[in-house]
Amino acid sequence: MTLSSALGAAMSGLNTSQAGIDLVSRNIANASTPGYTRKILPQENAMAGGDGIGVRREAAQRQVDSFLQQQLRTESAKGAYQNILASMTSRIDGMFGSPDSDTAISSTISSLSTRLQELANNPEDSAYRQSFLNDASNIAAQLNDMSDQVQSMRLESEQNIGAAVKDANDLLAKIADINQEISLRQASNVSVADLQDERDNSINELSKLMGLKVVDRNDGTVTIFTTGGQLLLDREPAVLKFDEHTSINAGSVYDKDSSKRGVGTITLTSGSTTIDLLATGAFKTGTIAGYVNTRDNVLPEAQAQLDELASQLALAMSRETVPGTAATSGASSGFDLDIESFLSGNTSGATGQSLQFSYTDGTGTHNVSVLPVSDASVLPLAGDATAKAGDDVIGVYVGPTTTAADIAAAISASLPSSVTVSASGTTLSVLDDGLGSTTINSASTTLVMNADTFSDGPGSSMGLALFVDGSTQATYTGAIGTVSQKTGFASRIQVNQALYDDDSRLVAYSATTLSGDNSRILELNKRLTTDSQTYSSATGIGSATTPYTGSIDAFARRLVSYQSSQAANAESNTNSQETIVNALQERFDGETGVNVDDELSNLLILQNAYSANARVMTTIQELFQVLMSIGR
Repeated sequence: MTLSSALGAAMSGLNTSQAGIDLVSRNIANASTPGYTRKILPQENAMAGGDGIGVRREAAQRQVDSFLQQQLRTESAKGAYQNILASMTSRIDGMFGSPDSDTAISSTISSLSTRLQELANNPEDSAYRQSFLNDASNIAAQLNDMSDQVQSMRLESEQNIGAAVKDANDLLAKIADINQEISLRQASNVSVADLQDERDNSINELSKLMGLKVVDRNDGTVTIFTTGGQLLLDREPAVLKFDEHTSINAGSVYDKDSSKRGVGTITLTSGSTTIDLLATGAFKTGTIAGYVNTRDNVLPEAQAQLDELASQLALAMSRETVPGTAATSGASSGFDLDIESFLSGNTSGATGQSLQFSYTDGTGTHNVSVLPVSDASVLPLAGDATAKAGDDVIGVYVGPTTTAADIAAAISASLPSSVTVSASGTTLSVLDDGLGSTTINSASTTLVMNADTFSDGPGSSMGLALFVDGSTQATYTGAIGTVSQKTGFASRIQVNQALYDDDSRLVAYSATTLSGDNSRILELNKRLTTDSQTYSSATGIGSATTPYTGSIDAFARRLVSYQSSQAANAESNTNSQETIVNALQERFDGETGVNVDDELSNLLILQNAYSANARVMTTIQELFQVLMSIGR
């Protein structure tokens, strides 16, 4: 080796040491910088003609475990989802109240029972009657307010989805720009490590919005997919769009059919292709999925609970069941039902809500529920149109010109030939075929007392339209139409104004009722606290096969405990997920982060290497001086 080559080798060593010291200093300076990963400076023996001529350094690189990084992103998306769920369920729980709170919805229902008991002891006292009406009005107002809060939170979720989609588009555009810069720098053999950190930070933020799958390319760029496989970024970013709605009510639901959809959806446009990401189930974790879930599932379930409570409360007070009259025709036997209320609407003192009958044939016993509908487009009705388990539901369109014969024909079309349904006037006859293979076990009509009249109703005549639907004071029957009357009823329930105008109707159930007669009051309290109702499984309580049954009072208490349990479970899941994310983050930081002690050790090694290379250069300089002096 000549002195010149030795000088070149020492110079390359000196430059490499300088670059290493510069890199170590930057590592130490960024030791606490979020998202910064430790950089290293690869070096190798420089060769020329098969001989070493010094050291050659490569562009600064970082060492990142891609599998661990993907795990961290996946779990972070789950954590973001759980955080949204925990926050919303906590707010819902606070709205329903704690089981021991005087302001909980269950407590106000219990308070109404207390007022009924007081009124039963003083039925002739107007002050007690007004006190009862005041408590009933408080329940209605509380249900109104809770329903409004639920829809307000749904609108908040809608707005947050829109903000998250905007953030996602901004991040995708930023990642695409960094992708392009990395590709150019890597082609020029220039370090891209810091740009990779910046890109990873953006991808990490995007992963909190939605679950991602990131694929590395040979040119240093990345391709990003949703966990469902939809392409978000290749060379160019896809564009996410959200058609945000500015108002939402209980009837606003997501539907793949845009004409039926009352809330916004997220579409992905790539080139000429547009995909509805909510329809494909693209969002399962992340902030966006959390807000979509609360908007479309968690909060609608809370609304369904409020609507069911309001519905059952109104119906329990006003509903009457009229047993059918035994009837025969030749060898056939069964029951006659008066269906005038199905045809005459709110003019007869009662409104038809449903018909029920039971028959047994060779296939077993069948319980049939016949429900009138005001819009034929909703037919046929699904089995869950009633909360009862296992009943056969028959929907019948009832319009201005519908006759009893029309109703009979509609029912017959859904029954076996061994059951005969016919009509005469406003009487519906349900009979067996007289052959002995089928038996009609029972039949009855369920009616709801009208809000606009207090004339004696059929049955026990104790029913009372205490609650009505909205400011128009419409009778509440839970009518089925394009949108069920029950949908959003909690936001509309009010006390019947006619009872304020004449509170004696709380007591008088006939023209001859004495002012001190507490029969109706005792009956109403029994309906509130003792009589068992069957509740829809759409509330999340019970199931279609084993629906929850109990009193109104018990159901209200069940709602409060259910929401308390949901909030506690969500908080527990959030804490568990946070532990997982923190453990992965700690492991990732341990492998890729900067350890200052290690960097200081490297700094000493580089300092010694720098000094040694400098000493070599000094020695070579001295040798050159000796060599030059020889020629003098």
